[in-house]
Parts: sequence; structure tokens; C-alpha cells
Amino acid sequence: MDILAARKKAAERAQAKKAAEAAQPVESSFVPVDTAPPAVEAGALLSGPAPKPAAPAVALPGAPPAQAGAEKAVAPAGDDSNTQKQTEEIELLSFNLSGEEYAVMVENVREVLKTRDLTRVPNAPDYILGVTSLRGTMLPIMDLCSRLGLTQAERTDKARIIVVSPDEEDVGFVVDRVHSVIRVRPDAIKPAPEHVEHGAEFLRGIVRLGDKLYIVLDLRKAVMK
Repeated sequence: MDILAARKKAAERAQAKKAAEAAQPVESSFVPVDTAPPAVEAGALLSGPAPKPAAPAVALPGAPPAQAGAEKAVAPAGDDSNTQKQTEEIELLSFNLSGEEYAVMVENVREVLKTRDLTRVPNAPDYILGVTSLRGTMLPIMDLCSRLGLTQAERTDKARIIVVSPDEEDVGFVVDRVHSVIRVRPDAIKPAPEHVEHGAEFLRGIVRLGDKLYIVLDLRKAVMK
């Protein structure tokens, strides 16, 4: 009887121990509430991460400090002295007449023609060689040598008729040869020398360009009838 009673007590103690162990709390793997990360502010997920502060501007060595509202520097315009000089220059058409170099203002020249047959005009001045039709208009042709009192040189196939218009009426005059257009400053035209014997009243002045001397005509006087 003692053995049975001892076994019964041992079984009761084992059951009591299991019941005590079952009653103890089980450790949780969840993070306690008081250690949770702080709450995220509303809208932070929508706006994305906060922008990084802008890096300060780095000044280049030797560069002046930037000024607020400063405008972009504009490079100064190029030197327009050459342009101004060109606008002040005048153009002259040079030609040969009786062995001398003459010139007239290009602005008064309409065109240059080859020599052609002329129709004589009765009772016309001696220096008027005749007239020719130019695009339906009668154009008087003048012998400039005779007009200036110069000795007539032998005419060749290089002779040309220069059509000018100093006023409203066109006039042509025959020259021995047309050369080129030259450019000079207005103050380069000097008064004609007093010792000029022929046609001094028809001259505007003289121009020296290099080793050449050009006699500039006053067309309004030279072609006036």
C-alpha cells in the first residue's frame, strides 16, 4: 500500500509541474510598443524625400564676385573707323583724254557705251558731234576735247561714250579710253592750279593717287550747253 501511495503522489507532483509550466507567459518576438519608430508625418510619403540643400556657388580664381541682378556683359562693338572712312570716301570714274587722266563722279554716270554712228545736228555748237538714239530717247554726244580746248588724239576702238546725268537731262561725251573706278576722300580733291591753260573753268580740282594725277571735272559746267 505504501508503494502505491508514493507513486500516486509522484504522478500528482508531475502533473502539477506541467500545469505550472503551462501557466508561465511565453516570450514574444514583437517589438514592444514603447520602442517602435516614431510616426511618419502625414504627406511625407507623397512628397518624397526632403530635397538636399543647394551647394554653395564656387568662385573661380581671379573672377570678380557675382552681383545680384547683374546683366551679361556685352562685348564692345568693333572699331567702325574703317567703315566710317569708307562711307566718307567718294568714287570717281577715271578715263584718258588727250594723254591726260581725268575723272568724274560715279554718282553722275549712267552708263558707258561703245562708239556708234551719230546724226549731225544743224547749227549745233562745234563740240556737239551729233545725237544718237538710246532706248527711244535722243542723246546728244559731246566732243569733250573740243569742249575743254584740248588737242584731239587719234581715236581707236578703245574709245567710249560716257553717259552722264548731272541734271535732269542725259548727255554723252567721247573719251579716248575708260580706266577704272577710284576711291578718294573728299578732302583729297585739291583746287586746280592757276597755270592750267585749257578748260580751267570746267574743273572741280585735282587728285593725286600714288604716282598718278587725276583732273576732276565739274560736269554741270563741262556739259552745259
